[in-house]
Amino acid sequence: MRRVDLVVERFPQCADEVRRLYLRDADFRAICEDLALCLDSLHHFEARPDAPLRPEVDDFRNLVTELEAELSRHIAAAAG
Repeated sequence: MRRVDLVVERFPQCADEVRRLYLRDADFRAICEDLALCLDSLHHFEARPDAPLRPEVDDFRNLVTELEAELSRHIAAAAG
């Protein structure tokens, strides 16, 4: 899945703005990349049999929340 599609999936009501930002804003693209990498790592740790014991699961969940909030701020600022 392309990085922009992953973000569109999380912010479907802002799909057009997300695509515009992805094309025009290097900082926004970097956050999208960070989110994709974070989600990959989260899924990796959640799939482990010892997932409930792994502190990384909560760490990556918190990071996903922070990155989504940062993306949301970028989207809101671009929308006016």
